[in-house]
Parts: sequence; C-alpha cells; structure tokens
Amino acid sequence: GINAEYGELFSYDGLKLYRSVKNRIQVEIERKWKVTAGKLKLTKPTFFSRMTAKPPATVHDEYWHVHTDTEQYDRFHYTALLYLNTYVSDFEGGRFMFDTPGLNNTVHPKAGRVSVFTSGIENPHHVEKVTSGVRYAITIPFTCDPGYAIGDPQF
Repeated sequence: GINAEYGELFSYDGLKLYRSVKNRIQVEIERKWKVTAGKLKLTKPTFFSRMTAKPPATVHDEYWHVHTDTEQYDRFHYTALLYLNTYVSDFEGGRFMFDTPGLNNTVHPKAGRVSVFTSGIENPHHVEKVTSGVRYAITIPFTCDPGYAIGDPQF
C-alpha cells in the first residue's frame, strides 16, 4: 500500500506474484505432508529478512543461534523460505543450517529457491553469520489452526 514515509511498498502485480508463489508453496506442503486441502492457512508474521555483517541491534537480530520456529512463533506448523538472492555471488556466509546431529543439511541460498520444513523441535536450525554483502529472504509461515489464520494481503 501507500505509506508516507516509504512511498509505495508493494504494487498490485507484486501482490499477485506473492499470492501465486504462496499458493504454489501451500499446495506443495499439502501434497508432501498429506495435509487436507483447505486446512493449511497462512499465518503471521510473514516477513522479509535482510541480513548483513553489521552488529545486531537486539538479541532478536542474532539469527545465528540454534532454534526452532515454534519456540518464537507457536502458531507456525510449516515454514517456507523464499531466497531472493544468491550465496557467494551476492553475500558470504548466510547459509541455512539444519542442526540435526550426524547429518549435514545445509541450504545454500539461491535466488528463487524455496525451502520448506516443519516448524517444530524436529527441525532445529540456524543461519550462519553473514560476513559480507546482504542476504535477502521472505519467510512464509503456515498453520493448521484456524484461530491463527490470516488472509492474503489486500489493496
């Protein structure tokens, strides 16, 4: 919408693209985890992340600590990450690491790549510190609890 401080943040076409991508991810989650169609809903917060090598402003900016998404957002059942730029060519560090003992599960961000996982204790993870450049991603969370469901952004 229009914001006096930032100007126009999102266009109609940008929101259409977001909905299309979100819907494709939702269908894939339903298929992979056998979630009944219509039960899976978008939840909040959906957010852009911008990670740099700058020191964190708050403890919440320290993304490199191992955590699970349900520790911070109990409504998350599935987390989708859409990477907006690419490891090595746009930034150094910033790889997404699943912290499952005995397994190397590292996601190298690439523009357009989507990573989806269940959000609970079965998937502890962290992002390694960005050492140069800027890493951009969108987090798109889903819930099966209708009490936490939100609608798509609207104009």
